[in-house]
Amino acid sequence: MRSDVRYQVRCPVAFVVDGKPGDGSTFNLSRGGCAIETDLYTAVDDPVSLQITVSTQSTPITIELGKVRWSTRREFGVEFMVVEGPSKRRLDDFLLEVAKDKLTS
Repeated sequence: MRSDVRYQVRCPVAFVVDGKPGDGSTFNLSRGGCAIETDLYTAVDDPVSLQITVSTQSTPITIELGKVRWSTRREFGVEFMVVEGPSKRRLDDFLLEVAKDKLTS
């Protein structure tokens, strides 16, 4: 069962999945994971690292280790397994901004 709120947000993302580099765009994002649209096929349980570029920060948010939880032809979902302290804080800050924007719009 998913415990984190997912926000519908598009952010460019660069990733390495099972040793293969790729890029795409998130279409939802939470503290615990994200969904990515891409042309690169991924398999369930593949390890993945991510660099998520958000509009309000100059440096991408790094997800050191995630795991592909579901995959279709052009999309896949990632559960975040390892997010180091600074990136975790920056992800939390960004999601707080997104949540505030949703409340005021």
